[in-house]
Amino acid sequence: MVYRGPSKDCLPCRKRKLKCDLRKDGCGQCLRASIACFGYRDTNDLIFRDQTSSVQRKMLASKATTVSLQLGALNHPQPAWHLRARHDFFAHYVYGLSSTYDILPSLYEKAKPGDHLSASVDAASLAFFANNHATSSTELLRLAAENYMLALRQINKALSSRELASADSTLQSVLLLDLYEKIMGRDLMSEKSWLAHLNGALALIKARGYNDMTRSEVSRKLANKLFTTLLISCYVATQRIPEGVAELGRRLDMFHDKDDAKWRLSNMNCKMINFRIDVAEGKLSKSEIVAQARQLEDAYCEIEETSSQRWQPRHVMVSEEDPDRSFIFGDHYDVYRDHFTTQVRNTVRIMHLQLHFYITRALKGDESDEAIRIRSESSALTERYAEQVCASAPQFLLPNVHPNNCIPFTPVQALKCGILLPAMFIAGSATTNPKLRLWVIHTMKFIAASGHLRAASVTANMLEENPMLDFRFMYAKLGGYAFTS
Repeated sequence: MVYRGPSKDCLPCRKRKLKCDLRKDGCGQCLRASIACFGYRDTNDLIFRDQTSSVQRKMLASKATTVSLQLGALNHPQPAWHLRARHDFFAHYVYGLSSTYDILPSLYEKAKPGDHLSASVDAASLAFFANNHATSSTELLRLAAENYMLALRQINKALSSRELASADSTLQSVLLLDLYEKIMGRDLMSEKSWLAHLNGALALIKARGYNDMTRSEVSRKLANKLFTTLLISCYVATQRIPEGVAELGRRLDMFHDKDDAKWRLSNMNCKMINFRIDVAEGKLSKSEIVAQARQLEDAYCEIEETSSQRWQPRHVMVSEEDPDRSFIFGDHYDVYRDHFTTQVRNTVRIMHLQLHFYITRALKGDESDEAIRIRSESSALTERYAEQVCASAPQFLLPNVHPNNCIPFTPVQALKCGILLPAMFIAGSATTNPKLRLWVIHTMKFIAASGHLRAASVTANMLEENPMLDFRFMYAKLGGYAFTS
């Protein structure tokens, strides 16, 4: 889905991804290319539209072959799949490991069968369920696609109603469809699609007014969720933070404690994203890249050092004779308060590692004493952060660390291991220590085998075959924050 905005470009220009000149006597681009042009688009047609061609193809193929989805062939009636999918979805995203959609029940209990929220929940649930049940994924993905298309139609219908257009349920529906896209779309061939649903959600907030979005706890939580997911999507899609997102962050700022480490890090990530764009667009000299990267590094460190004790890990030292030695890199491992704290700390380490990559690349070939000193310092810090990522893994692997840990992994244990993958890939990619990289690869393969976690196997193979792969493509391949939030 994408929010079209004010574009009136003619169809040939849109298809050719060209800027239409909108000349009154006919499009100049079409005239020069000798293409038949039938005029410009009516702004009344600018609504939320599905652009997921793969979904459209699946739906057409489905309707061409059968009216029903023939779920009887799977020995389960259709309602059973919906119920099982919803159960797993709520168990993970509402009441379980993630809990990022903890406000969904208050909205969902008012939903009606087949409305925009019900269809969006079913689409996201079935996509999530299918990705965790490979034996039935083909039929389930077709069913998820059907609910996705239904949700799009129902959301467009809701937008025609002033009351529904400003309702929390509509915004929640759009966020669920974004989750569906992250689960289903695993590449960055069309980077803007990563922001499509989210831009639509941002447009809804603008239409409601920022003040309206902060009047209730439910609305604020939805706005917070949108802000966070927009930051991640901008980072992965290499898109500058839109002013609307920055404004949303400023409005939400007053509702967060000044000592809230996660919120402070979100604001820092805004600066990090725009820094990356400035580098990519060649707006900074090499000296400016180094100076700004070091400033950002210091700012991240300051947040970590001043955060509450709950963010700090407990170090567990191990000896060479320890029977679990192969699961541990170095002489210790770290135990954090929970998986959420582990994920936040590792996310900061990803930022540290990327900043030091920019520093060393900018200083490459500079043999001045200062450049050599900074490069040496940056290399040492790179190894330290990579080792810290490795130290965060054993707490989820070793049976004696947590009473619910075991081998093979429990489903929750496997999901906890899943949040390690992005940081482990970056650590293995950034290090110059071949032993550390090999440990990361072996550990991810062990996670894949013990937790039946295909994503771990995919990540290990990517690190083996292409250790210099841009982190963004690896993150998209894993489904982004669909499984790690």
